[in-house]
Amino acid sequence: MSTPAPLPSAPPVAPPKQGVRLHPLTPFVRGWGYLAVAAVAMVNNEGLRSDLRIAGLGLLAVLVGGILLGALSWWFTKYQLTDEALRVDSGFLFRRTRIIRFDRIQAIDVAQPLVPRLFGMAELRMDVAGGSSSDGRLSYLTLDHAQQLRATLLATTHGARQEEQAEVQDARPALLVVPTSRLLGSTLLSSTVLGSVAALVWLVIATTVFEYHVGLFAAIPLLLGVFSPIWKQVVGNHRFTLTEADGGLQTKRGLFDLQRQTVPAGRVQGLLISEPLLWRRLGWSRVELDIAGVAGSSGDGEDESGGAQLLPVGTTAEVAEVLGRVLPGLDLSRIEMHQAPERAKWLRPIGWRYLAYGNDEQVLVTTQGWINRRTSIVLHHKTQSVRLEQGPLQRRLRLASVHVDTPAGPTNAVALHRDIDDAAQLLADQSDRAREARRTSALPPATTQTNEPSPEGSSSSAASPAEESSAT
Repeated sequence: MSTPAPLPSAPPVAPPKQGVRLHPLTPFVRGWGYLAVAAVAMVNNEGLRSDLRIAGLGLLAVLVGGILLGALSWWFTKYQLTDEALRVDSGFLFRRTRIIRFDRIQAIDVAQPLVPRLFGMAELRMDVAGGSSSDGRLSYLTLDHAQQLRATLLATTHGARQEEQAEVQDARPALLVVPTSRLLGSTLLSSTVLGSVAALVWLVIATTVFEYHVGLFAAIPLLLGVFSPIWKQVVGNHRFTLTEADGGLQTKRGLFDLQRQTVPAGRVQGLLISEPLLWRRLGWSRVELDIAGVAGSSGDGEDESGGAQLLPVGTTAEVAEVLGRVLPGLDLSRIEMHQAPERAKWLRPIGWRYLAYGNDEQVLVTTQGWINRRTSIVLHHKTQSVRLEQGPLQRRLRLASVHVDTPAGPTNAVALHRDIDDAAQLLADQSDRAREARRTSALPPATTQTNEPSPEGSSSSAASPAEESSAT
């Protein structure tokens, strides 16, 4: 595809000289949930249902109290851009100050949950190295203000002119859009949904035919097992769009909660390609990423294991295209894979045929899994440690496993059940490749926490994303 022409940039907001408050409707947007909970509680109370006047006064009291508390919180919450950091002051009983240094910000995105979206408001979400997802949130602002503030922060963070860094992402042509029909089909073919449906069918048959009165409560978790994945995949990833941006790639998704997430160039630590058994029949797979700065968080566009979705479900051609854009020059079909020895079937009777590893000058690739095939891709210069492990059964079979430790996330690169000599050679070779790649790479080394460091101890560092101080 051709590279889109540069678009005119939106004027960034000028750095404020003093603290700036959030949108005045923020207390209502944050507190509407409490009113809904109170309404449900009163509806379920028989005494309150019989006296609508008392119920109405109670709801009014909850509404007024919520607005007053929210207004106090809003009044004492301000943000300010300094020369080196974004400062956020909050709290009316206990003062809290968050100082988010610009050099710790990895990516900045604008999200629009359902209720704020109705009022034209948005939330600024910053991925901060070593921090949780709540450390870098600023909610709520007008959509235009959030986009302008994002442009200013990007310019300040990357040390470039503001006019050159401001982006108008929605006007760029999409690289791909995942159809809703494919999202629904992939969800219905998932093991969670199929297992829950099968259990529900058995429950209905046991209750109606064999008169086993299991009870309604047994069906509730099964129904959740059916509808929860459908909601998360179909509604959460509705019109999943991948767009090329100046700083990398950007994803946009969601029917009610519109979310955008940026995949910054140079921040990718590893990739994971998942291919469930029934998906492989249709040539579908899912791609997830380890990104510096989002490790340890979940939700809001990130995978539960701490990564980011690059593609919720895609065809073989789409997966190859997005992999090539994230890691230019990567072609998995050209990497020679080395299969595990046949005696590994004593430990993996069925899945041993799918245990393999391979490498090229850029990445190390490992595969495993029969029901859900998982392909882990690790960049050589992102390798944080390499270790060899050997259990008692492996020792009898002269087998060993080589673990390549990477920053925390969904990627788990393990060359399982290799011949002991092959494992020792892989350990030495991967250590040399990682050392040489770090020496020659222009990218800075990652500073995020690793997955389960080796028993011998592999060094890692994680800097705090925000310096906090509080005063009564």
